[in-house]
Amino acid sequence: MRRIGVVGAGTMGAGIAQVAARSNFDVLLYDIDPNALSGALRRVKADLERQVARGRLAEPQVAEILNRITTTTTLGDFAAVDFVIEAAPEDLELKRGLFDRLDRLCRHDVVLATNTSSLSVTQIGALAGRADRVVGMHFFNPAPAMRLVEVVAGDASGEAALEATVALAEAMGKEPVRVRDTPGFIVNRVARPFSGEALRLLGEQVATAAQIDRIARLACGFRMGPFELMDLVGLDINFAVHRSVYEQFFGDPRFRPHPLQERMVKAGKLGRKTGEGWYRYRDGQAVNGPAPAQHSQVPAPRVPEVRNVAVLGDADLADLAAEAGYRLVDCCADADLVILGDPALLVGRQPSPEVPVLVEASTRSTTEMAAQTVNPAQVVGYGGLPRVSRRQLVEVAPGLRTDPAATAMAVRFFHSLGRDTEVVADGPGLVAARLLACLINEAAFALQEGVATAEGIDTAMRLGLNYPLGPLEWADELGLDAVLAVLVGLQGETGEDRYRPAPYLRKRAVAGLPLRG
Repeated sequence: MRRIGVVGAGTMGAGIAQVAARSNFDVLLYDIDPNALSGALRRVKADLERQVARGRLAEPQVAEILNRITTTTTLGDFAAVDFVIEAAPEDLELKRGLFDRLDRLCRHDVVLATNTSSLSVTQIGALAGRADRVVGMHFFNPAPAMRLVEVVAGDASGEAALEATVALAEAMGKEPVRVRDTPGFIVNRVARPFSGEALRLLGEQVATAAQIDRIARLACGFRMGPFELMDLVGLDINFAVHRSVYEQFFGDPRFRPHPLQERMVKAGKLGRKTGEGWYRYRDGQAVNGPAPAQHSQVPAPRVPEVRNVAVLGDADLADLAAEAGYRLVDCCADADLVILGDPALLVGRQPSPEVPVLVEASTRSTTEMAAQTVNPAQVVGYGGLPRVSRRQLVEVAPGLRTDPAATAMAVRFFHSLGRDTEVVADGPGLVAARLLACLINEAAFALQEGVATAEGIDTAMRLGLNYPLGPLEWADELGLDAVLAVLVGLQGETGEDRYRPAPYLRKRAVAGLPLRG
């Protein structure tokens, strides 16, 4: 295999041609528009020159790579290629027509791969005389920088074609993951809750966009929050993918787009490319984006009115309190502050009415838990999933009857532990646990349906979106019982079917087995 044909000279086609040429393949780049071809070569050259400036490429290599790319406006020239990668616009009929023509023009041993991100590989290849050689080869943008390639098996794709595609991806320096043909494949499907649930949190006024992004970054470890990511990708593109996946799943509520998306698109607020989306941009930088960490860099002094702290059900938080200089006590009656890491610990424990009580609020609302205490005004919820030692930031959630002074004390307490805080509205899951539980649940559905292996799902999400952990790795770290409890709490509170736990997740939790077993 020496000569790769690339159909389409847009952003993805140019990037794929660059990757192939840099990997010592000869490339034939096709587009119906000569201007698109010349523009693609300019973009490739500019990117290669940036690599030279960064010391990642030697100057003479630029000309060598460019010389390996030949352009054409005649699809018949593909009779001489050894492998085809189609990167035309995401239009099913356009792609089907191209594959019908390519099937007749190319040799019978040539694999025809589509770079589609959301359309069915099976449908795209349906018109081809030999559908067994049609596969998906989904690169991620920017193709030269992103390591992941989803290798998608349509219903008729042959094993030889899939193996050849895997081998080509590896020869290009990419990491291929085998995927079954399903709406959104792995990344665009499993990632839907990241923006989808964030939009619901915003729409329900649980937190602002900047708060949600800050929590995603500092509590979960994401490199970008969901609203920052939507602005980067483009709200029009994000909305289109949401609608496509939702429609292909016949209206499953897990994938339902949010009215806020449509409103922003209709207003022309598409993100960085228009200068305004969820944030306003100047010189490519958000002027009103999420605030950076503060107290996680320099812990605040110990809260003066709190000397003795009783921590039950959260050994991790007890260690942090001791390190901050608080005296740990076993009896709630002796404490100036009581912390309960499990709502079940409220039963039979009634601290003095004036003593603040912090309760972990990932599975039940603060208001509901406070109703079980002598003085609901002193009860404040906090986010403990992921555990506090793994976070730079802790969510604080007052209930409907919580005294503002108790909320302020909770904020100061977490600052003294070296943790930033965000005060969010009351509700099970808060922000961090809700985002993670929904991501994990969708990954469990994909695993149950055989979309990919557990390793493949985690690898795709880490490489395709720079997640700090794959969702199934997260599930096993957090504990399936805890994840299931968050989903059950959300479903009970909202009555929404979108939070129904994946049967596979529920069964593994009941059996005490990890998702990646």
